[in-house]
Amino acid sequence: MSESKKLIFNLDFKKIPVEIGGEEYVLVELDGRERDKYLNTLTGRLRTGADGKSQGVKNFEGLQSSLLSKSLRKIVDGMEVGVTEVTIQGWPARIQATLYDEARALSALGDEKKKKDADGNDVEDEEDEELEKNG
Repeated sequence: MSESKKLIFNLDFKKIPVEIGGEEYVLVELDGRERDKYLNTLTGRLRTGADGKSQGVKNFEGLQSSLLSKSLRKIVDGMEVGVTEVTIQGWPARIQATLYDEARALSALGDEKKKKDADGNDVEDEEDEELEKNG
């Protein structure tokens, strides 16, 4: 018999404080609707073969800023204000790439190799730990 486990969640959205050029921002976890909207925008960027299978990305323009405009907020007088794609596109690529990676992980959009607990924190698997010890 398999032992069942209980999944326990809180409904707080995760946030990561960010400072860019001396200004305060926050990267926020997307809700299900925003995540699905973002995923839908990706389908138009994919190149498909005759078999209907994805063969890569055909348009990278705005790929990172599209996600960031949905998940990055500027702190203005204590309020979270959205940041436009135009603003984000003007920032150095290294900033966009770093924020994009964080935003993907925050909203479970990546190809996660690690197991996560109910709050999205990395969890070491006992088998993985054993493999790491014994090579």
